[in-house]
Amino acid sequence: MSHVPGYSSARPFPTHRQTVQSPYGTPSHPLTPKTRRPRGFGLLGLVVIPSVGIGGIAIGAEYLTAPEPDIAIQSGVGFAHYDGTDLALVPYDRNGSGDPISSFEHEMFEVRIAAVDLATGDTAWDVRLSEELAWRTAVVAAGEHYAYLASDDGLMILDLADGDTVTAAGEIPGLEGSQSVSGAAYGFDPALGAVVALDVNGGVHTIALDQLEATPADADTTATWSGVLFAEGPVPDIGGMTSTEALLADGESTVRIEPVADNALGGGLVLSDAEGERALGTRVFYGAGIVLDQTALVSSFTAEIDVDALIAEFMEDAASAGQDLWTGMGTTAAGAGAGHVLVEHQPEPAVEAYALHVVDLATGQVTASLDTGSRLGRALTGPAGHTVVIAAPEGSYWLADLVIVAPEGSIERVEIGRG
Repeated sequence: MSHVPGYSSARPFPTHRQTVQSPYGTPSHPLTPKTRRPRGFGLLGLVVIPSVGIGGIAIGAEYLTAPEPDIAIQSGVGFAHYDGTDLALVPYDRNGSGDPISSFEHEMFEVRIAAVDLATGDTAWDVRLSEELAWRTAVVAAGEHYAYLASDDGLMILDLADGDTVTAAGEIPGLEGSQSVSGAAYGFDPALGAVVALDVNGGVHTIALDQLEATPADADTTATWSGVLFAEGPVPDIGGMTSTEALLADGESTVRIEPVADNALGGGLVLSDAEGERALGTRVFYGAGIVLDQTALVSSFTAEIDVDALIAEFMEDAASAGQDLWTGMGTTAAGAGAGHVLVEHQPEPAVEAYALHVVDLATGQVTASLDTGSRLGRALTGPAGHTVVIAAPEGSYWLADLVIVAPEGSIERVEIGRG
């Protein structure tokens, strides 16, 4: 073919050697496509995973930010000796569920009781008594196997081995149907070694320690406890008490706080005994008071007080008369039986802070001390010589700690219900 300007010679298309493949193959060689697995979780994953993640974050945030429950020790603390161990039986209020884990184990409002080893501060057991709000209880007495508790629902008996309820309130044989629901209807008579209970009809009954049945009291016991127990009224709430002067264990010697100088803010301890008066150490305390022992749940003694003479003394010297009144009622310094006294005071003059010092009666030396968030609660001394005091942690007004003062004068602070 001759060359024509503007046109090229006709040429065939080049041979295409690349083979086009189909997932279905060819008519002569058909193929079945492989099923592809979906990557990720699909639509369900788009819904579930974010929800789970958000829920996990919310639970984690709640766990991290949930406030701790409020703990408040009730004043009805008591003592027991079980299986060679000296225990403090500590009833307390627990308000607030706390973190999510605790919310499955606790109700919003609980009254519980913990058994604390006085030698180590460890908790032997801790059990729930009630889920009612503003429900009070107090340890009346304990034997070798059982503890007897007064409560707003009546008298109940616990097993010292684990705190289990042996007999619920209202179910004690001998008191059925006539058991008082008053928390003020029960006491302990050490001479009899028995719990004394008053029924709603004014009848007096006794329950010997480690027994589970009540029997009518004899005439002498009835006369002794008449006017002491009440068929109506709440469990006694015993607050902390201090004084500028207190009796010692012998019932005659005293220790008092005396200003170091006229118009001085601080005072020192002065011991008065058969040998005379002498300063007890050189420590100066501000706003101080000697912690008084309040072991007795109810006052079963009779104070011999001449009312007319007391009124006349108040007219002459009210401060002195008031001190004589408290001394006449048998106020003893907490810990005096173990050879020391407890002093509550302010670390500095006129500050809103408090501290507790243990002072040795023989040397006047401070053997232990700790800071507290507020004034102290009830102080009581156990049979083994341990003194326990209800106290508030630093920075708190809640009386949530149990302070154990050992016979040798050391201090152990136990955080009740938070271990």
